[in-house]
Amino acid sequence: MQKVLMAVDGTSRGLEMVSVLGRLLKDRKDIEVVLFHCVQNIAALLPEDICMDVVESCNLAYDTQERLGQAVLKASSDRLTEAGFPQSNIELRLKVDSSDPALDIIEQANIEKIRTIAVGRRGRSQVGALLLGSVSAKVAQYAGDKVVWVVDVPVNDSMEVLIAMEGTPESRALSEYTAEFFAPCQGLRYSFLHIVPPLPPEFWDDGHILTESEQEQRRERVEKWRADWTGAVERSMSEGGDILADHGVNLQKVETLILRTREGIARDLLNEIEAHKFRIVVMGRKSYPGEKPFLLGGHASRILQHSKGVILCLVG
Repeated sequence: MQKVLMAVDGTSRGLEMVSVLGRLLKDRKDIEVVLFHCVQNIAALLPEDICMDVVESCNLAYDTQERLGQAVLKASSDRLTEAGFPQSNIELRLKVDSSDPALDIIEQANIEKIRTIAVGRRGRSQVGALLLGSVSAKVAQYAGDKVVWVVDVPVNDSMEVLIAMEGTPESRALSEYTAEFFAPCQGLRYSFLHIVPPLPPEFWDDGHILTESEQEQRRERVEKWRADWTGAVERSMSEGGDILADHGVNLQKVETLILRTREGIARDLLNEIEAHKFRIVVMGRKSYPGEKPFLLGGHASRILQHSKGVILCLVG
């Protein structure tokens, strides 16, 4: 039995997230959903959070916090079952007096040895969404080798899954996770997408006007680099298709796209997500900078900040 830790907050957007995932997973008899709610204490809230839904549970007695928390869990469980997910596969967990919900979510997943964590976005302004204190952003950053689903409702009404392959070492992990979690879901279609990065510095201008012979040599080197790069990506995509097929996916529902960079890798990915209204986007989290603050770049962080209407699956 596989488990998904679904962090819930009782807000309208949070309940819609539960419904979306319930409809997606309703036929998965091999998945158990652990609903987890943190009742946050007022000392831990940021100033912009004071007016949010959790204010009613701040500084309340333990039994009152527990009662309010159980109500959130009950409402979330009802949404799951209304979506068709079996009641027998739902477990409830509650944390009161939480000082940092993001870290508590990760700790709970560690305690229960759950690899997949699902969180929602609260629908703040774009500036607010970039704050380091955002629960979804912190979970995505600090979840280590876990997979984090960040759900932005309303989710695009399509059956399209994008597997964004940034580099060949991570490709097999993305394919295996997609096959493991989504192949059993009926009706989905899959697109492997790779954005070829810009030419590396070795192919840049040498600082002088090239002779005709030098220009031809440069073109040959560039063409070889692109051919070698594309060949490696195609092999990874072929392997990914085989992995999906081994899990029952009809290869007629799988396509591959290799595109050259236009506006930058992250922006090009966002444009493809918007153009094709992908419902699920699976990508690696390796582009998060090691010990640096979350906001200092990385393709995954930009997709997390700016993608709309998707279930973004960040694979550790």
